[in-house]
Amino acid sequence: MTLRRYLDSLYDWTGIASKLRQSKSLYIWTLCAVSLLVLLLIGIYHTLIVRMPFPDFTRTHLGLEHMLGTMTYFTSGVILFPLLVLMSNAFRMYWLTIHREDDLRIPPRLYLSEIKVFLVHAVTQKQLGVCKEKRSWPKHWIFVFGCSLMFFILVFFLDWFQTDNIYPLSHPQRWIGYIATAFLIYASADVIISRIKKKKEIHKFSELSDFVFPVLLFLTVLSGIAVHIFRYSGLELASHYSFAAHVAIAAPMMVVEIPFGKPSHMIYRPLAAYFHRIKEKARESEMPKGAVLEHAS
Repeated sequence: MTLRRYLDSLYDWTGIASKLRQSKSLYIWTLCAVSLLVLLLIGIYHTLIVRMPFPDFTRTHLGLEHMLGTMTYFTSGVILFPLLVLMSNAFRMYWLTIHREDDLRIPPRLYLSEIKVFLVHAVTQKQLGVCKEKRSWPKHWIFVFGCSLMFFILVFFLDWFQTDNIYPLSHPQRWIGYIATAFLIYASADVIISRIKKKKEIHKFSELSDFVFPVLLFLTVLSGIAVHIFRYSGLELASHYSFAAHVAIAAPMMVVEIPFGKPSHMIYRPLAAYFHRIKEKARESEMPKGAVLEHAS
């Protein structure tokens, strides 16, 4: 865990990850500052741009139209920011682990032919399968699958998923959301409870950074469920306030925790396996045939 935290900080070119790991107070204040900034922007939008009178903040006839559609640009920015940061950090990881290997010539074909290693580790999380606690792998896979599914939906189907339309229960949009929600609620709650109990070996030494992501994820999903229930029940005021809470929780998770916190290893781990395989194959290609057979055996 210590090595992973160090490498996560090393790959982050901004230096933010390192600073957040060195100071717990800065870590908490950064998360809170982003959340408060989001609430401030919501207040500014409604009072100065929409010119909504203050009494309307306590009335129930706010309406549910234009509730989610107006958030498209904000949501896109919140999603693209961690994606761009992680992509740039991935390039820095490549630069530090492969590009600096001046004595190693890597054929360009290897980057394409060995991409399957990255995909296998990213999709299956197979490295955790070597853990002595056999139940850790399926739970971790559920966690990653739920996160990946929700992230995929938000990146490629945002307009379809974040909409003011009210769909019938049989609509696939609702069931895809329900499946992702169930996975995330179960996985995040299981991690939180396990780390509190500290019975499992992998959870006996839990720090603040180990709790932040699952707690934020659990609260994000829970507040999202509340928004969904209130909207489909026609409870306008409750829908707006629960959505404000949902955004205030999700934003710091997306722009702080995912690119600079522990979740970043979901990208670095499969990349490490991918880069390692490329270097292995490159070294084998430089060996004489007899040496390659001996090395393989």
